[in-house]
Amino acid sequence: MTTIAGIVSFSFDFDEPGGRDHLLPGRPLVQTQTLDRPRGSGFVVGLSGFNAAFVTGGNFLTQRPLGQFRVNVGIRNFNELVCSVRLTDENMDDAIRVIVRGTVMFFTNP
Repeated sequence: MTTIAGIVSFSFDFDEPGGRDHLLPGRPLVQTQTLDRPRGSGFVVGLSGFNAAFVTGGNFLTQRPLGQFRVNVGIRNFNELVCSVRLTDENMDDAIRVIVRGTVMFFTNP
């Protein structure tokens, strides 16, 4: 039997202009948020949605084959929520906008 110790919603917004100097081969985009994690708690991260698009200046949608991208969300150093996004090599220098939303649930064992 476990007890829910807290629930936190999160949102990450990646807005990269693209170009050769911005998204180098294999470089993930990473953002972090500090969490108020209860001491001794476990956690579950759930994604409620993400939106990814290739864009032009001013964040206008542009048509482009998506290829593949990766979104990872997890916790490191006990209270730091980390989200990373990475495009495939063929798309790595295109301007993108990626929004990732979800929830972290903390639980304890009595």
